[in-house]
Amino acid sequence: MALTNPITALIDAVNNFMGVVDGKLRNKANSADVYSRAYLDSPANTIGGNAATASKLQTARTFALGGDATGSVTFDGGANVTLTVSVPALADKADAADTLTTEEVDARIQAVIGAAPDALDTLNEIAAALGDNPNFATTMTTELGKKANKLDVYDKTTADGRFLAIGAQAADAAKLGGQLPSHYATAQSVTDLEAEVVSGFNQLAQAFNDGAALINGTTGA
Repeated sequence: MALTNPITALIDAVNNFMGVVDGKLRNKANSADVYSRAYLDSPANTIGGNAATASKLQTARTFALGGDATGSVTFDGGANVTLTVSVPALADKADAADTLTTEEVDARIQAVIGAAPDALDTLNEIAAALGDNPNFATTMTTELGKKANKLDVYDKTTADGRFLAIGAQAADAAKLGGQLPSHYATAQSVTDLEAEVVSGFNQLAQAFNDGAALINGTTGA
């Protein structure tokens, strides 16, 4: 029996086998390029490997506030957390109900100064107008105390009617009761008037006497 044919057939069979193996191996991934089942089943290597670790962070993180606000909370992704915020500086702030807006302050200032002129609508201007005297009220009270009571003095009109003022004109010195001498009869003029009146009465009496004598001397009377 010749060996040529069996050897050729064996070689062909081996070649066919190697071809099949090669074809199969070409569809396989290199083990260095894939994850093994054991590796993927480990929770430490994959989120999807364990439902419990899929909802958590591997390392919990802390959230902290900066600036004027304070507060911090640790979060690992396993549950909701509440961050409490505190702002210490707010303790020094006034409540809105206890403060006035700029418009309200301006309105109150306007209500205080009212219709005051521009030259006297500030405390500095008012102080200057008062002579920058911190004891203005005391000074005014003292000065007012030096003034005479109106009921205790004569005003100029009354004084001029009752007395001859120092500043009166020289002609006023001749007045009596506020009237010049021409307003009154002098002693001489009174004497002269008396003489004239007496003379008149005497002449009148003489006339009556002369008339009576004439009547009595008439014949048949």
